[in-house]
Amino acid sequence: MNRWYEQRLRTARVVAEQLRQEHPGAQVWLEGPVGYGVAHARSDIDLRIVVPAGPAPAVRSRMADGVRVDLVSSTAADMDTLRAELGAFHMVATDLGRFRAIRRQLPALTALRTARVMDGGEEAPALGAAERDVYQKWALADRVHRAISLVEDLDGLSSAGLYDSAGMVLWQLSVTVMQAENAAAGLPLLGDKWTPVLAGKHTALPSPLWEKAEGSSPCPDWFRQARVRLLNALLVAWPAAGSPDAQVDPAWGRFGWLPQRYSDDWSLQYADTRIALTTGQFLAWAAQVAS
Repeated sequence: MNRWYEQRLRTARVVAEQLRQEHPGAQVWLEGPVGYGVAHARSDIDLRIVVPAGPAPAVRSRMADGVRVDLVSSTAADMDTLRAELGAFHMVATDLGRFRAIRRQLPALTALRTARVMDGGEEAPALGAAERDVYQKWALADRVHRAISLVEDLDGLSSAGLYDSAGMVLWQLSVTVMQAENAAAGLPLLGDKWTPVLAGKHTALPSPLWEKAEGSSPCPDWFRQARVRLLNALLVAWPAAGSPDAQVDPAWGRFGWLPQRYSDDWSLQYADTRIALTTGQFLAWAAQVAS
C-alpha cells in the first residue's frame, strides 16, 4: 500500500458510484494492480461494468482526479463462463488442450483474480477461496512450463555461442522463477514490472559461465538454483508425502530436467522429453537435486 494506491482507490470508489447511476442494476469491479492493492505514481485504474443481461454496453475510458480510468464492460454470463475455468485444475499429459486454453486465458483470469466488487460501501473479492486456489495452480503450472521452454532456449543459444541472446533469456528466466514463487504464494501474475514488488524482493539467478552441462558435467549454478526454486514452489501448491524410491536414474539430476505437476502425477521435462514419476521417484529425485 502507498499513497498512489490510496489516491486511486478513492477515485475508483467515486467513479464506481457514477457508473452504477449510469447503468442501473450493474455491478462495478475494480481490477488489475489497483484492484489487488498496488500502484505506482503513473498507474491507471481498471474498472469493469458487469450488467445482469446483454448486450454489454459500449463504454469509453475517462479521466478522474488526473488519473486515467480504463473501462470495459461484460455481461454476468460472460464472467460466469470465465470463472467456470477455475472450477478445477485438470491437466493431463495425454490431453494438454485444456492447459493451452487456460494459458491463452490467463490475462483474463488474472483480471478476475484481482477483481474487487465495488458495491457502495461493501467491497469483496470477485472470487472465492476455492477459485483462487485453482488459479494458483494454473498460474504456477504456466510459469513452470515457461521456465522449461526458456531453459531449452538457453541450452540452444549458449551451445551456439549466442551469449548476448542467452543473457537476455537468462533475465527472462529469473523473472519467470520469481513469478512461479509469487504464484505459489497465492499472488496474481500481474506482469514483469510488479514481480519484485509482489515478492517483496528481487533475487536474480547468478550469471552463468555459459558452459554447456552434458554427460557427467556439473549443472551451472544458474540452472541449479532455478530448479530448486521451482521445485520448492511446486511443493507449496502440491505437498508431496511418502517414502522416497531409491530407484531413480542419476541422469535425471543433470542439466535440463525440471519438475512439473500434472493432475495425476509428477513429471520431469527437458525440452520435448517428459518422464512421468511416481510420488516415491519424485521425492527421491527432489532430495537428489536439493542436496
